[in-house]
Amino acid sequence: MKTDSARMIDQFISSLEASREQDDAVGIRGFGWAELFDEHGDLKMFVPFKNLITNWGDQYYACRNYPVMTLLTVTITGVTNAASAVVTTSGAHGLGVGDKVTIAGVVGATGVNGTWVISTVGSTTTFTIPVGAAPGAYSSGGTVTGIASAAAQTYPVVNGMKLGTGTTAANKATPAGMDIVTYPTGVTANKPFDATYPQFSNLGNNLGCYTVFKTTWNAGEANAPVTPLAEVAIIAEHPFTDTNVTSGATKGTVARGLLSPTVLKGTLDTLGITWNQKFLGT
Repeated sequence: MKTDSARMIDQFISSLEASREQDDAVGIRGFGWAELFDEHGDLKMFVPFKNLITNWGDQYYACRNYPVMTLLTVTITGVTNAASAVVTTSGAHGLGVGDKVTIAGVVGATGVNGTWVISTVGSTTTFTIPVGAAPGAYSSGGTVTGIASAAAQTYPVVNGMKLGTGTTAANKATPAGMDIVTYPTGVTANKPFDATYPQFSNLGNNLGCYTVFKTTWNAGEANAPVTPLAEVAIIAEHPFTDTNVTSGATKGTVARGLLSPTVLKGTLDTLGITWNQKFLGT
């Protein structure tokens, strides 16, 4: 017989005409599916999967939710004339890797004016943005505005998926179970999320909510003519350039799932991975 200890405690406290703060039994359930289409757009395979949310992923969801974020504007005092420009601020910026910032009013290094995603944080008063080309010699002025906390975020935002051919069972306690085990040889297996993702959906009171991620590998991308694709991971990687390197704690693997049956993607096929993280809220 199963005993609902929480309900017993609530009834006991209620009998004393007291009350206590209620805690939701919140959890995260991850699931998704892979869809493989041929060159004619016909569905060849549909592979549903469940995922493991890694230890890093647990910390990611907790850290990105705390503390409450506030809009912060600080003055710029310097910008390096480089494709990856280092911005220096007059005071602590409170920003982290993956945070989005808007820079305006810079004179001289006008190439940094605009909206960017931070790639590295050098100190409490410096950060780097990949502007793509040398922005010009800094002269004066400028402000940076972003959503920031009192201290820089340790965990950057997720920004894409990676594919692999390893079949090691998902396991939160060991790197082999959390990371991409084997990267496909000679193909680009990592790719950012599709343009309109992530998406958010509120299912209603007591029903929880979804965050939906999707990445599509088009014809000619991530082909697996010899070794089938067997694993996929959601990752936070800034800049998003690494291909065949180990993901995990150092690369920000939030979740990993196994594809069964495995997917043999031909050069003309299109592969789409749709991945749901459901926050239960019940």
